[in-house]
Amino acid sequence: MEDVMVPVVLFLTPAVIVWIVSYFNSRKRTTIHETLRHAIDKGQELSPDLLEKMSLVTDPVRADLRRGVLFLAFGAAFGVLGALIGMEESEAVRPMLGVAAFPVFMGIAYIGLWAFGRGKSEA
Repeated sequence: MEDVMVPVVLFLTPAVIVWIVSYFNSRKRTTIHETLRHAIDKGQELSPDLLEKMSLVTDPVRADLRRGVLFLAFGAAFGVLGALIGMEESEAVRPMLGVAAFPVFMGIAYIGLWAFGRGKSEA
């Protein structure tokens, strides 16, 4: 039973995490649109300041910085875990650092996207 459950959980966990994040992001956007639609239906005037604040909730440039920092933290956590495991089993350090490299490079890429995208205006 363990021989089947471990690989199934290992491969399903990332898919479930991606689905959860996508679901809640979609829900957040739907809530914003419903709020705006409700305000328009009630005849309220939507100020440019309000619209700008509402657009910051789904700002992809700001999200890139957050994702980048989180990926860097995730990679650093794997690196520290590898170092701690390496105290007991020295052969585990290199594979754990290899695993840690993936989120670190993804974090660097997201921070690069943030740095290049923050000066550009939306069309």
